[in-house]
Amino acid sequence: MLAAQQALFGLIMIAIGSLKTWLHINAATVLALPTCNGRILELSLNNPSGLTQLHCWGCYLALAGLSVLGLAIHRFVRKRRSVASWVD
Repeated sequence: MLAAQQALFGLIMIAIGSLKTWLHINAATVLALPTCNGRILELSLNNPSGLTQLHCWGCYLALAGLSVLGLAIHRFVRKRRSVASWVD
């Protein structure tokens, strides 16, 4: 895989992971269930610690995308240095 393709793949992973994390954080905190007699039963989905609200697979995908992007940049810089040594 070329360094440019790898960098693009890393950026896409970061974008999707960030979007999923943002959607997870802004998700509804109350589940409203209609009952048979016309009332609405509301269940709270909040956790007092708040850590479960910030945890989803989007964080891992964004971190993996950041790693892929870092490796692509490293490959690009290493390739440029090897070409520069041929010019000198």
